[in-house]
Amino acid sequence: MTIFIRPIQEHEDDAVYQMFQDIPEEENRATNHAHGMTRKEFSEFCKKNVLNAKKEALPKDKVPQIMYIIFDDAIPVGFGKFRPFLNEFCIKTRAGHFAYMISPKYRKRGYATAFLSFIKTEAQKAGLTEIEGTPLQKNIASRRVMEKNGGVVKEYNEDEVTYVIKL
Repeated sequence: MTIFIRPIQEHEDDAVYQMFQDIPEEENRATNHAHGMTRKEFSEFCKKNVLNAKKEALPKDKVPQIMYIIFDDAIPVGFGKFRPFLNEFCIKTRAGHFAYMISPKYRKRGYATAFLSFIKTEAQKAGLTEIEGTPLQKNIASRRVMEKNGGVVKEYNEDEVTYVIKL
């Protein structure tokens, strides 16, 4: 297993497109906005996500969000997102600093754990001292990923758990 993680690019190949189609549209409160898109719509999605990573390209009330593609060798296995800071809307809706979705056929192989470890490094580079994630209480797999990366429970909210990971 050789994991490689990079930001989404304006032009992604068919393998990345197919990976987004293989991941469900919604699962455990995470959303794959590219699921069900045509190839042309996916190209626009990629361009939009490249722009969403740049604060200067966003309205003042929006938080930059960097989308990453997770690869094992040259095979795309999932994607994740990182927000370098949270605004009032993120806090109100309990959107954390990161999210990830792994293709069903590649789950339980450590990709989410590796992605979160990568995000911890990116968060440190961004000057953060901690990051938060908010999985559903019933999402034991995601909770374990956070705990493996040093996450501790900050609070329980309705059906969610807020984890804090010190960097």
